[in-house]
Amino acid sequence: MTGPLVTLRRVVELLEAGGPFVQGTVVAAGVGAVASAGHRFAWRDGHDLEGATGDEAIDLAVARLAGAALVNEAPSESCIASDGARLALRRRLRDHDAAPGSLEVAWLPHVPQERLAIVGAGHVAVPLCALAATVGYAVTVIDDRERFATAARFPGAHEVLVRDFGMAIDAIGITPWTSVVLVTRGHEHDERCLAQVVSSTARYVGMIGSRRRVKVVYGRLCDAGVPAGALERIHAPIGLDLGGRSPEEIALAILAEIVLARRGGTGERLSGRRNPGIRRSAGVRD
Repeated sequence: MTGPLVTLRRVVELLEAGGPFVQGTVVAAGVGAVASAGHRFAWRDGHDLEGATGDEAIDLAVARLAGAALVNEAPSESCIASDGARLALRRRLRDHDAAPGSLEVAWLPHVPQERLAIVGAGHVAVPLCALAATVGYAVTVIDDRERFATAARFPGAHEVLVRDFGMAIDAIGITPWTSVVLVTRGHEHDERCLAQVVSSTARYVGMIGSRRRVKVVYGRLCDAGVPAGALERIHAPIGLDLGGRSPEEIALAILAEIVLARRGGTGERLSGRRNPGIRRSAGVRD
């Protein structure tokens, strides 16, 4: 059975709700297709497909492709055959060009703003907050010391919480669009916070400290029953090896690793990739 149409009003409602969803719009439809150009879908993980056509193969394909669009977090298009299979996408496709029964759908993911939770308001947290805010993260700074966790020290923060670390982490809520950086002042805080977030859905979890310090914390967590596999997702020691030493340089190395985890880059130097044409024009021999 065909579901109710997804109106623009419904799209606005989903946007105002703030949760991630994918809007799909049919831009071309073949003869006999179960939906026409202009038909909208709205897909949310864990919910029924809104705007379902009633054709099981098509609706399953729509849900699958919408989920992929959400993961990629970028607009895209795809062509779906009448049996739900994916067809090669042709540019400037129009209804009269489409295969019988097929749909070309444009996907538009709507995702929450990326958040960064900085647990610990010490000297590295200050430049990290400033850099992350510049890149576009909504930054939350957490510390249990009033003299450190102040709006004056973190003018770019979305919020500054003076609370017990564990209680504050519970309060902010961690989602797949949250990165967590642990830069507290001691083993006991790192260990407690890491145990709290290690199994969360956070996109990135990193902890500052020397290899020896990290090994001690890992050992205690393993003794406490935290699965070794869960610890493998932790970035510790934190950051990329940029060779930096100052708090600002360390903050840059941390943020670089966070962006790397989000965007899926390689971390290699772009200048290290060989381009024979450029190298020859520059007089460089291979």
